[in-house]
Amino acid sequence: MTEPGRPEASPLAGLAAGVVLVAAGLALFARALVVGADRGVTLGGPTFAPLVVTGLWVVVAGLYLGTQVVAWRRRTPATDDGPRPAWRAPLLLLALLVTYAFVLKYTAVGYVLATLAFYIGAAQLLSTRPFREVIARDAIVGLALSLTVYLAFTKLLGIVLPAGVLPL
Repeated sequence: MTEPGRPEASPLAGLAAGVVLVAAGLALFARALVVGADRGVTLGGPTFAPLVVTGLWVVVAGLYLGTQVVAWRRRTPATDDGPRPAWRAPLLLLALLVTYAFVLKYTAVGYVLATLAFYIGAAQLLSTRPFREVIARDAIVGLALSLTVYLAFTKLLGIVLPAGVLPL
C-alpha cells in the first residue's frame, strides 16, 4: 500500500526496471571481461575493480528482479480502473542522471560536488519524507559517499576523477 498522495506504481514498471538493470549489468560485465582478457586480470590491476563492481551490480539487480517477480505474482489482479503507472519519478531521475553526466563532463564543478548534488536530488526523488526532514542526513551521507569514492579512486586506484573547484 502506498502513502496518501503518492500513486501506486505499476507492477510491470518494477519488472521492466529489473530486466533493464540485469541486462545492463550483464552487458557491462561482459565488456569488463573482454577488457580484462586483453589486459590480464590481477588483484591490484585496473581491470579487477570493473569486474567486481559489475559482478555485484548483476547480483543486486538479479535480487531486485527476483523481488519484483515475487511481488508481481502475489499481487491480486487490478480492475480496469486500477492504478496508473507512475512515470514522474523515473523520468525525473533520468533527467537528473543526464544532468549529472553533463556537469561532470563539461563544467568545473568536479566529482565530489556533482555527486553530492546528484545524491541529494536522487534521494529526495525516491524518498517519501519531506525535504526539510532529510536534507541534513542526505547531505552528510552524500558528502561522505562522494569523498570516500573520490579518495579511493584517486589515491588507491590511481584513477583520475575531476577535482573541480575543491582543492583535493
